[in-house]
Amino acid sequence: MENHKVKILVCCHKEAYVPNDDIYLPIHVGKAISKKDLGFQGDDEGDNISYKNPHYCELTALYWAWKNLRNVDYIGLCHYRRYFDFRTKPFVKKEAVVVSEEWFRMHSKSLLLNVDTFNFDVVLPMSIPFRMNILERHALNLNFMDMAVMEKVVLKLYPEYRKSLEYVFYHSSDVPQRNMFLMKKEYFDRYCEFLFNILFEVEKYVKLSPYAYYRRVFGFMGEMLLPLFCYHNKLKTQRRYIVYIDNNGKNKSDMFYTVKYILSNISFKLNELSTKPIYSVWKKDLLESEFPDLFK
Repeated sequence: MENHKVKILVCCHKEAYVPNDDIYLPIHVGKAISKKDLGFQGDDEGDNISYKNPHYCELTALYWAWKNLRNVDYIGLCHYRRYFDFRTKPFVKKEAVVVSEEWFRMHSKSLLLNVDTFNFDVVLPMSIPFRMNILERHALNLNFMDMAVMEKVVLKLYPEYRKSLEYVFYHSSDVPQRNMFLMKKEYFDRYCEFLFNILFEVEKYVKLSPYAYYRRVFGFMGEMLLPLFCYHNKLKTQRRYIVYIDNNGKNKSDMFYTVKYILSNISFKLNELSTKPIYSVWKKDLLESEFPDLFK
């Protein structure tokens, strides 16, 4: 992969340290509706959906890169507090490790990707070991009707994804989170077309929540559609651990991840929501009565 150009978007909504390296491209997400000027690339230039950031989260940066970033061979996405650990010997075998900003400033170079040895189609975060499928996991973030609409839209626009959707959503416990990835440009373009075709159609039907956390609906949906795309297209995938930067204290963050791990291993079922696909009779009837235009 020598001489290949890699850009990893670092999504920021406030001032943050970003390693001074050509690979990382800090991008101000939601800049069109922000009162701040962070002094670097915004997601509001050229063809963009920056104003949709409250609902699309980091996906507004993804859209900007898809429409405006040229002359790259690999594109990735991370966050101002979350980076991939590309070292051959990561910290420990868990989804993420918490470090201080001081540590990150001193060691960020060691986390960088060795582009000369990279030979995968896509890099995804190490999956949290949930004892639930993707729909059960995201039932904590999305309401039933939103997920049902998304399923229906996927199958309406991409009927060839039916078997892949049934496996990834209903039978897989592999839940890579945060919309983080590194992907070959050819697959990135295909993924973005797939992703935004679906989300823009879903947006016509869902009712946006007034609550800050739940209005991130399309960001959460992106976390479900990324593994679906990778699985269906049989992409050669590498998993990497995440370094999480937290200046509020390691103990606090460790407690957060401990609680998250415990919750992720509680086994439960959400009746037929989590076990029956959208094309099952009862879900189809319920959705059709609520959104008849979706079935035309």
